[in-house]
Amino acid sequence: MSKFSLRDSFIEFCKKNSYENNSQQIQIVHQLDKFLYPKKTFWDNFLIKRDKLCFYLHGNVGVGKTMIFNFFYNNLKVTKLRLHFNEFMINFHDFRYNKKEAENSIRSFVKDLKRKYELIYLDEFQVTNIVDAMILGKLFEVIFSEKIKIIITTNTKLNDLYKDGLQREQFLPFISIIKNYSILKELKLKDDYRLRG
Repeated sequence: MSKFSLRDSFIEFCKKNSYENNSQQIQIVHQLDKFLYPKKTFWDNFLIKRDKLCFYLHGNVGVGKTMIFNFFYNNLKVTKLRLHFNEFMINFHDFRYNKKEAENSIRSFVKDLKRKYELIYLDEFQVTNIVDAMILGKLFEVIFSEKIKIIITTNTKLNDLYKDGLQREQFLPFISIIKNYSILKELKLKDDYRLRG
C-alpha cells in the first residue's frame, strides 16, 4: 500500500482515473480501513464488545458501491475471495450436494473457507429464493463464529431483504445476525455515475 493510507490512496486513484472526488465515497473507504484494522482503545479492554465482522454497504444502482469495494479489495494484503453473491451460494449448494453428511455440511463448508480466506467479498447481495433464505442464518452464524470477515454490496436495505418472500419469518434470524455483527452503511449520491460520458 506504500506510505499512503487507504483513504489517501483512494483519492489518488480517483485523480488518476478522472473520477469525481466524492466525500461520501472517501468516508466509506476510511470506514472500511477501520473495519479491517480496528484500533482498540485502552477502555476497550474492559468493555465486552462484539467484533464487527461484516461491512454491509447498500445504496441505489450506480452510486459507486462496487467501484469502492473493488478498490478496497485490490489493495488488501490478506487471503481473500471475491464472488457475486449468487456464485457464492451456488458453490455452497454444490459443496453440500457432494457431502454425504448433510448435517455437518455448513460447518464443513465454512471450515474450508476458513482454511483459505480471511476475508470474503460478496457483490450484489440479494435473496430471491426460499432455499437460500432458509439457510443463510445458520450459514452466516457459523461464518462469524470462525471470525471470517465479510464485505457486502447490495441495492437493498437490510430490513428489506427477501421482503414479501415465502416464509419470511424464518429468514428474520439472518437479519438479526447481520445487525449484530455488521457495520451498516448507505451510500447516497444524486448521480448515477454509469450514465456519465
